[in-house]
Amino acid sequence: MPKTGQSLELKFALYTLAATATVVAWAFICKFINTTFSISNPVGQVIIAIAVGFVAFKIIMAVRTKTRKEKP
Repeated sequence: MPKTGQSLELKFALYTLAATATVVAWAFICKFINTTFSISNPVGQVIIAIAVGFVAFKIIMAVRTKTRKEKP
């Protein structure tokens, strides 16, 4: 296993921070969309949350694959 120079605790902390930031951004975006367009139907709110989460996941995966390809 190659040494990356980062301890396991540091990686865990960084992944936890990234996950927390993603969830906070996701919740803010969903609330913003729901208030802006006055979506009061719970089913509509769930659909918006799933759609925003899917788009965020795709963006994160695209960035992750791009950064992995650029590393030597």
